[in-house]
This record gives sequence, C-alpha cells and structure tokens, in this order.
Amino acid sequence: MTNQKEKTNRTDRIFLNKALHRNRRELLQLTGIGLFGVLVTQKIAHAKKYKIKFNVLDKRDQIDVGDKAEQMIENAYKLGYDFEKKHGGCARCTVAALQKSIEFAPEDKGLFRAASCLDGGATPQGIQNCGAFTGSGMVIGWVCGNETFGDTRLSHNLIRKVYERFEKEYGSVLCRDVKKKAKRNCPEVVGTAAKWAAEVLLKQFTNYE
Repeated sequence: MTNQKEKTNRTDRIFLNKALHRNRRELLQLTGIGLFGVLVTQKIAHAKKYKIKFNVLDKRDQIDVGDKAEQMIENAYKLGYDFEKKHGGCARCTVAALQKSIEFAPEDKGLFRAASCLDGGATPQGIQNCGAFTGSGMVIGWVCGNETFGDTRLSHNLIRKVYERFEKEYGSVLCRDVKKKAKRNCPEVVGTAAKWAAEVLLKQFTNYE
C-alpha cells in the first residue's frame, strides 16, 4: 500500500513539473511575442517620425520668411562652426547646420547619414572636394534637385554660386587647398560654407536680398 502511495505521489510530481515547465515556456513565449511587438511598434514609430514629406522647389517658387533670413544665415554659420568643432565631419556638419537653420530644408536623417563618409575630401590625401562644399551641394540638391531624371540646371546654378565663394576665399574647393588657406581651421570653413549655402538658397527662394 505504501509503495503504491509513493508511486502515485511520484507520478503526481512528474505531472505537476511538466505542467509548470509547459506554463513557464508558454509564458516566456508570450513575453517574447510581447517584447517583439513592442520593438516592432517602436521601429514603426521611429520610421514615421523621420519620414520626410517635402515638395522639391523650382525656380518659380518663392517663400515668405519675413525678416528671419538674416537670423537663418547667422544660425547656419554658428551651427556649422559648433558642430564641426564638437563632432568633426565637415560634410555632415554642413548638412546638419543647413537643415536646422533653413526652414524649407527639413531635417532628413538619410541625407545626414549619406554625408558620413564625405569629409576630408573622402580620401586619405584630401585631394578631392572639401566636405563642407560637398555638404552644401547635398542640401541644395535636396531642396531643388530631381527625384527622377530631368533638368538639373537650377541645382547646378546654385552650387556654382557656392563654388565661386570658395574660389574667391580659398582659391579652390579641394580639401587640401582649403585647409592650407584656412590654416586648418575646419570649424570656420564649415560655418562659412553653411553661411554661403544659406545665402544662396534664401536669395533664390525667398524675399531675401
């Protein structure tokens, strides 16, 4: 009788342990699903947050910025200078400065990310375009370039205006030459390039003279 009772108790314990194991496994699965759901929800929210809706401007577009143009230009210079001094990366710092200062150049994380490898002429020798010049062109193209193949004369015209400022100030747009003329003061170069690009954009698309 005792053996039968012990056998029954042992069977009951085995059954109970299996039930507890199954319930724990199910709980972990449900928890995992819940965590996955939270992560997916957060990812979607993140994507929606940075989804940019922006109508590309053309030469006929005019935006009334009131009396804020001078402040935008000043902000572009200051942000460009500060970003380069703190973080480095002349191309991305120029992009960030213009996106944060020019109201009609909304922030786009993809554009900022694309500029990540374009500083220092994008070469070890610095014999290609200064990243601040390249970053200026990226934002200009973002504002008034094409989403499909077509006429690019406006964006080319505007970046050439920035080029002329570089040529006049530094004698070149090449990273090595600009650094030499600027005595390697890259924060000043970035701030100045952002300022020039801001002026070009504001003169083209706003009431700024």
